[in-house]
Amino acid sequence: MSKCRVRLILWLVLAGVSVCGGVLTDVVLRSNPFPLWVRLLGLGGMLLAHFPLKRTGRLLRRMGGAEEWGCTTKLVTTDIYQCVRHPHHVGVGVFMTSLGLLIGYWWSFLFITVTQWTWVIAFLCLVEERELVENFGEEYIAYRQRVPMLLADLRCVLTVLSKSPHISES
Repeated sequence: MSKCRVRLILWLVLAGVSVCGGVLTDVVLRSNPFPLWVRLLGLGGMLLAHFPLKRTGRLLRRMGGAEEWGCTTKLVTTDIYQCVRHPHHVGVGVFMTSLGLLIGYWWSFLFITVTQWTWVIAFLCLVEERELVENFGEEYIAYRQRVPMLLADLRCVLTVLSKSPHISES
């Protein structure tokens, strides 16, 4: 089994454990639910996170020489990747945080949000950034110096997302 599939399986297990752990804690502690508007905000966040996730998946598949999910052989620095180095990870974090809001209880929200963002940041800092430097060398180092890891300039993101994806095989 490839390392990319192993990572996907580990993340799915972590997501399931964090959701179940949060819900179980809320049941045991009999937490009060969030107001409906907070839950609807969570639903909206999940829907909004879906579009950048789908877009990054398409870009990596078409431009990154992806042989399987999550593994690319080319560095992609255009489209949303000109605003943030890891937009897919940001999308996953926002999606899971929004899921915590949608579930609508404090412990669920905290378990999901803290575990998912901890995983995203730790994985990027300890694994992925190092691998990208190893795989793409100076090209990635230069890219890393000009583009933020997770906190994108919102104007850049909105500008890019307002256009149809520029996907070429170059």
